[in-house]
Amino acid sequence: MPSQKGVNRSALRAGIIGIVGLGLTIGLMVLMLRAAGTSTEIDVRLGDVDFRGIEADNLADEISKNGPVPFPDLVGGDRPIWVNHFGDDSATGWFVFLAKVPNGEAGCFVQWVEQESMFIDFCDSNNRFPPNGDGLESLAWEVTDNELRIEINDLSGISSND
Repeated sequence: MPSQKGVNRSALRAGIIGIVGLGLTIGLMVLMLRAAGTSTEIDVRLGDVDFRGIEADNLADEISKNGPVPFPDLVGGDRPIWVNHFGDDSATGWFVFLAKVPNGEAGCFVQWVEQESMFIDFCDSNNRFPPNGDGLESLAWEVTDNELRIEINDLSGISSND
């Protein structure tokens, strides 16, 4: 009976192919990571640039009964907004603005205080703003077919359709 001494050639060939394949995989991963850059920022862009699905008539009625309506930030946690409405026409008279006080402390937002009919910074009660949000950053809006659309990516401080 013949007996083979040493390493089987097919096992040696399989081992070499495995090591080369592993080396190529690691090399490709390093190249991909370098090509992706070294930035730690993540730019997430989901959905539309405007906040939709709000029936203008219903929201205007709700505001006339209960005061301004807050909406939590839908993007990153630090841009909640307030929506207020004045007048009888739900196609006009909207005021939409950020709840964050410009140059205010991080994590501090304005709250509606019904008794005073003012927005007040809950971190500094000396920061007060009128019901139209004057002094806070306005957001652009439009009403199309009774749908209030709020521009959530535009932080230019310019409101359309005053």
